[in-house]
Amino acid sequence: MAKSFFKKMIVAVNGHRSSIHASMYAIMMARTYNIELKFVYVVDTATIKYLAANKFLISDERYNFEERLNEDGERYLAYAQMLAGSKGVKCETELRSGGVFTEILHCAEDYEADLIILGGNEKDENHHTGKRNVLSTDQSEILAHSKCPVMIIQKPDIEKIFKIF
Repeated sequence: MAKSFFKKMIVAVNGHRSSIHASMYAIMMARTYNIELKFVYVVDTATIKYLAANKFLISDERYNFEERLNEDGERYLAYAQMLAGSKGVKCETELRSGGVFTEILHCAEDYEADLIILGGNEKDENHHTGKRNVLSTDQSEILAHSKCPVMIIQKPDIEKIFKIF
């Protein structure tokens, strides 16, 4: 077995196809290099508070919306955990609330992660746009402020590799 530079990594899960692909990639890395793995989902309460403060959401809507996001987060984390289990990889999961990039960075620090894995902005082969290599604000902030390496996974055919891994 090859020796890894990494001992612990976290994967930001948000339900997008690219974050599921990043999860698959991380699971294969964890199994190959014996790296501890943690999946984290952040309920973006910072944006919810902003929307409520600016009257885009009324109080009842805010709590219903936040509750639905918590349920989504639990479901996405359970799916990532199931994927890891299907390959014999043990993992941890954590649902956090707050600003996305700050919570990802805090989680990495709390977990003492050597690596943060993010899903990239994968292009749909059927949809051609002029957008290339554009990072989200959260991805940019994580890259700018992380104290450990950040890997952005852009591998649309990862599902095929993951099936035979």
